[in-house]
Amino acid sequence: MSTSHADGLHAAVVASRPELLPWMPWAREPSPESSLAMTRRDEQAWRSDRVFHFAVIERESGDALGVAGLNRQGADGAELHYWIRTDHAGRGLTTEACRALIDWARDELGVSYLTLWAGRENHASRRVAQKVGFTHLGPLSWRPEGGLGDFDAESYELRFTSVPRRP
Repeated sequence: MSTSHADGLHAAVVASRPELLPWMPWAREPSPESSLAMTRRDEQAWRSDRVFHFAVIERESGDALGVAGLNRQGADGAELHYWIRTDHAGRGLTTEACRALIDWARDELGVSYLTLWAGRENHASRRVAQKVGFTHLGPLSWRPEGGLGDFDAESYELRFTSVPRRP
């Protein structure tokens, strides 16, 4: 993801704000400036091998529809997260993006496991976790902060049986 995606991601957040707000604190007051700052932060974090965010881009239009990303959890693991513009949800695009990112994490980052958490009532996000092969571990031991306050969440994990070694 780069600063060239900032305007499109801002538009996607604004269009999806009611659905994002319960789960994402950054959806409280979206602005073009905050989207640009986020993409700049993410570019810097990528260079430091900590955060790897990819814009989900619609093939036909080239529009930014959301984000699928990874945050490092030490050398062996990473946390997967994702969101997609509401008017494109339910088409399998998030699942497709996550499958590609899972393969990339295993093959390029050389991680042996991925984690994720999803709001207990965020059924779409939990469905994606199951579709891409994550195992449900149970309730998250802490309550994440969303745009409307904190919420109950569920924890998931995906372990790789074989991991290529990074050069």
